[in-house]
Amino acid sequence: MTTPTIESVMTPYPYTIEIDAHVGGAVSVLAQFGIHHLPVTEGGQLVGVVTAWGLRHAAERGLNVAVGSATRVRDVLSREIMTVAPEAPLADVLTRMADQHAEATLVVRDAKLLGIYTMTDACRHYARLLSETA
Repeated sequence: MTTPTIESVMTPYPYTIEIDAHVGGAVSVLAQFGIHHLPVTEGGQLVGVVTAWGLRHAAERGLNVAVGSATRVRDVLSREIMTVAPEAPLADVLTRMADQHAEATLVVRDAKLLGIYTMTDACRHYARLLSETA
């Protein structure tokens, strides 16, 4: 049996947002597409991620994260991101995600974002595997 790689299960070419964009743009993308993690780029390079949780936390700290606010993505992004190469074995990635309590991993090659894999994706993947063996 061939060990699956993260590339075989990742969501390819995820939505991204530029670091200097207004945070309302991130709020809109997250809501429009029903996602919780939005990779952030600066000049085409991956620099962090905006999360739904991070936006809620920023609002609790008093930052205005509403659509139309002057707050920028750079003010709310998390620079603590987990990255892996596309050929990384899926089992290794899942173990690392669990060990680091990472909600998502970003798949990169030569500093270019190729995909994303979240804990929600992992749960869906695992549920499919269980359904297939039942």
